[in-house]
Amino acid sequence: MNKTLFLIFALPFTIISVVVIVVTQLSPKQKIVTDQYTDQHIERRIHDYIDKNTDKIVEKLIENIRERGDGSGRIAHYKNEIFDFTYPYIGNEESNVVAVGFFDYSCGYCKTIKDNVKQLINDGKIKYIFRDAPILGDNSLKVAKSALAVYFIDREKYFDFHYAALSHKGTFSNDDILNIVRNIGINENDFYHSMENNQNKIEPMLNNSIRLIRDLGVGGIPFIVIGDSLFEGTTDLNILRKKIDAQLAK
Repeated sequence: MNKTLFLIFALPFTIISVVVIVVTQLSPKQKIVTDQYTDQHIERRIHDYIDKNTDKIVEKLIENIRERGDGSGRIAHYKNEIFDFTYPYIGNEESNVVAVGFFDYSCGYCKTIKDNVKQLINDGKIKYIFRDAPILGDNSLKVAKSALAVYFIDREKYFDFHYAALSHKGTFSNDDILNIVRNIGINENDFYHSMENNQNKIEPMLNNSIRLIRDLGVGGIPFIVIGDSLFEGTTDLNILRKKIDAQLAK
């Protein structure tokens, strides 16, 4: 969605916000005579503010749209299901702030944000839970099952598989998956054994993640849950960091 469309969509709300900003930025003496401003004066001030601060306004609009604050009730309702440490997780064990990412290995946007996720983890402020949610077909399901099969062999190798799979271009053949498995140092026979013996764990894990997408009312993936907020799509790294810092400050 381009900047112009964002502005058109949100213009009434933006104007209200700008009026508040303009008035509240006046000195006490100026506030006394605020009522003397004509509609023309106010309109000109608003127009000038928007003209000079278009980028800031758009940035704030995008941030508000990315952050699904309206979903806080649903997040609270499904808190135990979302923040579930039986799923793969990594990060600062001492941190009370947890981020949960839902993704599909066939999703282009999921591939786009993988480096941002890695950076959030490397910042050392959070624990991050990975929720494989294969909603894009059988190919996605096959890779997600493979990822969790690796997880039940070696927790650390799961993350190697995860980033390798998100770096893969195109669909996944069986050979593509096996090449990733071999390249991360997992024995092929161990992999097949895990796929078979852990099927009763893997399938419920995937089904629960897919169900949560529906229950949370999210239209697609990727999305990240931090605290009581849900961030959809390729959310800017700094927006996620702001939310994490706000959670840490509580």
